[in-house]
Amino acid sequence: MSSAQPATSEPALRVLRSVFPDDGVVVDIDDVDARAALLALYQPERAEVVRLNLVSTLDGRAAGADGTSESLTSRLDRFVLGVIRELSDVVLVGAATLRREGYLRPRKAALAVVSASGDLTGHRVEGDAEHPLLVFTTSDGAAAAARSMPSAEIIVVASSRAGRLSVSACIAALRDRGLASIVAEGGPTLAAELLAEGLVDELCLTTMPRVGGPALPLFGTGSLPVIPATPQRLLIADDGVSFGRWDLRN
Repeated sequence: MSSAQPATSEPALRVLRSVFPDDGVVVDIDDVDARAALLALYQPERAEVVRLNLVSTLDGRAAGADGTSESLTSRLDRFVLGVIRELSDVVLVGAATLRREGYLRPRKAALAVVSASGDLTGHRVEGDAEHPLLVFTTSDGAAAAARSMPSAEIIVVASSRAGRLSVSACIAALRDRGLASIVAEGGPTLAAELLAEGLVDELCLTTMPRVGGPALPLFGTGSLPVIPATPQRLLIADDGVSFGRWDLRN
């Protein structure tokens, strides 16, 4: 999901209807109570949770025509994105996503970036006491991370033989700092690593009714273990966009 502002030419589609469970829930995001309604629908079942919040085409692509999620997402998707972030202590993203999407710091959550190289040159995201900025990197990448993000807390974590950071160590470090509710927003490599290590409790997936686009698979091109998903809630918009909450703690 992108953090950018919606295009002015975007259709004013605004109504979400619950099809699972079929309990008659309808949310119009222009209603004054819409945010409160979605906060209740997306409230996690426990305080300590790792969510993946992603947007995809029907054929599993994570970007639109411009190579980013901005041309794939929608006003409704951005509204739901804000709700999920509000229910989270920290947003976790990979460095490639930061570079590709031009990330802004969330308004109501901390931001944590995973970068083995530590080179985040050109991305002037600032942290503060209330909403800190954290960068997870290797011992070799720490100096570059400090130069790139001078307001960030640089956290050195273990890496594998392939040079990838341990996502388990990143999650543990966030929990050590009291950041219990974690939402990861990509990219594909980070999402796949979290799934492979069994760290994801819930997948919040927006599915756009289209096929094709850039070759950016939602979870990368590698193999993943088969993880059964139990539906918690499925909302459908008037244009066929679906918003699913899937429990992966089977």
